[in-house]
Amino acid sequence: MKVNLISKVLIGSMALSAGQKASAQITPHLTPITNNIDKFIPSNIKPEKTFDILQSLTELLSGNFKSVSAKISKNKNKKGIKVKPKRSKRVSKQKVAKKTSQVNTSKKVKSAQKTSPVRPVKREITSTLDGGRYWVVGKNISYGHPVNYTVPQGTTQKGVKIANANGVSLYRLRIANPNLNFDYPVKGGTTIKIPGRYIITPGTVKSFDDVVKTTGIDKHYIKDILIGIEGRKQKPDLVCKSDNVRSKEYPHGCPTIGFGHTGRVDGEIIVNGKTKITQAKAYELLAQDILDAKVDALVYMSKSLFNNAPASVQTGIIDVVFNKGVEAFDRAGSPTRFIKKDLEKKDYASAAAHTVLKTASRGLKKRNVYRVIMSTEDLSQAQRNKALKIAKPHYIDALSQFPGQKFKGERAYMQRAWNNAQKNGKTYDFFGR
Repeated sequence: MKVNLISKVLIGSMALSAGQKASAQITPHLTPITNNIDKFIPSNIKPEKTFDILQSLTELLSGNFKSVSAKISKNKNKKGIKVKPKRSKRVSKQKVAKKTSQVNTSKKVKSAQKTSPVRPVKREITSTLDGGRYWVVGKNISYGHPVNYTVPQGTTQKGVKIANANGVSLYRLRIANPNLNFDYPVKGGTTIKIPGRYIITPGTVKSFDDVVKTTGIDKHYIKDILIGIEGRKQKPDLVCKSDNVRSKEYPHGCPTIGFGHTGRVDGEIIVNGKTKITQAKAYELLAQDILDAKVDALVYMSKSLFNNAPASVQTGIIDVVFNKGVEAFDRAGSPTRFIKKDLEKKDYASAAAHTVLKTASRGLKKRNVYRVIMSTEDLSQAQRNKALKIAKPHYIDALSQFPGQKFKGERAYMQRAWNNAQKNGKTYDFFGR
């Protein structure tokens, strides 16, 4: 008796599930299928594999032979192992339209948050300053009152750019806006309070003597450090150039003009090789930079602590701010972080010694030496010796940065200045001019 179709499918399917050909298990003279069907099932068939076959057989008996055979062939790879069917990659028109709209929306949002340039805000100006309500008073100094500034809608702006455009430090901008985080760009629509600013009245400062009279800062400091070190060959840059200090923001050096001025000129950003000024303007910018540094120092140290310190110590603190900003007073590992505590203890010798900025720059190490010496000018000889003793390791380090015959002159200047401060208390005329 011949084996019927259902029997052939059952036996053949079981053989295939074990990874063997049906012909290897079925002979040409098979006997009819009986109730004892186990003798037709190879011993190595596993129940979990057989379940799928039996399920397909059930569908076959119900007349779905074509769909079953298609399903079996589709769900097997080359080795005969069952694999999960792949889903259709067809995407509906609605989904495509939705994705396209999302892409377009994200592009709009991205373009809407572009950084926009910052323009200075107009202030109300008070020309005559007198009385105790002002941090700084003096001839040729005006006061620009606080003003609000709103970031344009659909844009973002960095806090440091807003501060620079309006002539104040980022430090003072943070104080005036304690609820804003200027570590990230400010979103459009945000209103920012711009603190008051002391301004050199335009056209009133035109020379070295004008700078001294207007700022009230020691003439030796202006001549020996700000002009002798910040100026190139003791003369201002009348055309914008890059300095020698590299940073992430300025890989080719920061653009400067005049006596190391890095801010704007008449509200406009300075550009290398393009921005030009007169010599009178260079002195006005120098006076403005000193004034800005003095106000920041007063705010940070507090008016009482700062004003009670000797004038030369005040000048050293101002130079720290002039050179690296108020942030230098909080820099980890830098001696400058001790200055405020020194003022609180009235330990002015230590305050003078701690005007050393942490730096890897050879030029700034040299400036540290001159700043410490200059800061001791108004101290007694005993206090001066104490300050120089504390700062001596920095002096030795600075000398080591200028080795050989090439830097013989630089070493001689520093050695003479240091020895003069120790022996006769002379703390100026570092370069023998």
